[in-house]
Amino acid sequence: MDRGHILRRLVHICSPIFLIYYWLPDPLWVGGPGRQVGLVFALLLTMAFEAYRMSSHLQIVGMRPYESNRMSAAAWAGIALVFAFLFFPIQVAAPAVFGMAWIDPLCGELRKHKSPLYPNFPKVAYFVLALAIMTATVGLSVGALIAAGLSALVAISVEKTNTRFLDDDFTMLVIPLLVIAIVFLVFGIR
Repeated sequence: MDRGHILRRLVHICSPIFLIYYWLPDPLWVGGPGRQVGLVFALLLTMAFEAYRMSSHLQIVGMRPYESNRMSAAAWAGIALVFAFLFFPIQVAAPAVFGMAWIDPLCGELRKHKSPLYPNFPKVAYFVLALAIMTATVGLSVGALIAAGLSALVAISVEKTNTRFLDDDFTMLVIPLLVIAIVFLVFGIR
């Protein structure tokens, strides 16, 4: 296994650390900007670096060859995280963030090794993970079961869809996030 592959997997697995955003003070310091402003500023810095990387053809350890001419998976994930954090509470965002962070690499490894466990095992793993997080944050209910089930199905569906314009690190976070939010809204889950 090459260093870049290992680094990509580690970054994925560690990305739920960004959920710390929900515990940051607002404003970030006395007289300072609100945490939303800090979040958008961090995204702007990321996008500026991404523009520089693309224009200078800078190669970064862990990047796949196809990312040299398009926005990186990390930048797409950053956009998705900012969207999630700005517009959704942690009980909606956390299952989608953990799902993208932990189940996407699982899918990649199973597919890489042509495992017969793909895609059914990742669907079950996503469901169990999402339901555990929802149970911890909003309690176990029919709505949580439906949200976990539907988000698992759409997450694995969008993970295996390749598109030139969107990375699965974006779609695997945002689409399940929206599904969870809609189900929670329908069932009155807060």
